[in-house]
Amino acid sequence: LNEVVLSGAEDALISGEADLVIGASTPAGFLGDHLITIDFIAVANPAHTLHSLQHPVTADDLEKHLQVIIRDSGYLRKMDFGWLQANHQWSVSSIDTAVTAISNGLGFGWLPRHVISSHIKSGQLKPLPLREGQRYRVSLQMIYGDSEHAGPATRTLANIIKDVIAENNQD
Repeated sequence: LNEVVLSGAEDALISGEADLVIGASTPAGFLGDHLITIDFIAVANPAHTLHSLQHPVTADDLEKHLQVIIRDSGYLRKMDFGWLQANHQWSVSSIDTAVTAISNGLGFGWLPRHVISSHIKSGQLKPLPLREGQRYRVSLQMIYGDSEHAGPATRTLANIIKDVIAENNQD
């Protein structure tokens, strides 16, 4: 099991490193099935300066603050996703690291709602009151590296993943 970000999923398919991938895009020559849609929410620590503004937060406001982003793990075709206009950015390698950095007040960023819901409830994170762009959605696909030759273990894993998602989501 290897956790990758953005084009890292495509790279794993194209290079033949993966039998099964969950990613946001299906590369040419592969077939994928919709698995789930993930909501990302702009958040910061409740004490962050952006929460003290007396108006809805704008892109100009965001540009002046540190943005924590999750870097692309791919190597064949690097890609960017979402709003990346802040003058200062920290690139981290995982969602967990981004959650920790933002929860500790080091910056702001867009994080998956299902990952941070407990952080919001506990008061560690607070959604930013953006004028626009407060949320975005990413559709994840399940893609076989070679569906014609996928073995029983790969197919079983795919079915388990689909079943768990179906049990926990109405998506």
